[in-house]
Amino acid sequence: MDVPYTVEVRRDTGLYNARLGVWLFLASEVMLFGGLFSGYVLLRTGAESWPHGPQRLNVVLAALNTALLIASGVTVARSRAALRDGNPARGRVFLLATLAAASAFIVIKFM
Repeated sequence: MDVPYTVEVRRDTGLYNARLGVWLFLASEVMLFGGLFSGYVLLRTGAESWPHGPQRLNVVLAALNTALLIASGVTVARSRAALRDGNPARGRVFLLATLAAASAFIVIKFM
């Protein structure tokens, strides 16, 4: 059994099913984050006082967590590339580096 519109373009949209799915996903993300940001703006404008970020947050730890997230994204991409190139040992090393970054991220979150 063939799944329709996986090879030929849909007549009603002019897109393949996969591309249509990506656009629908992006639209749902825009709606979700639009609602979240709208709620934030309404809460902030309606509040009598709003705390400044550095008073409540540790900026150094937040920057370190951001760097860990970026580094873990890079190590996952490098692991995938190593596995695709047929080098499972190197892929494991990068996956272990990703797990180390994730563990450090969680430890910092509970500080």
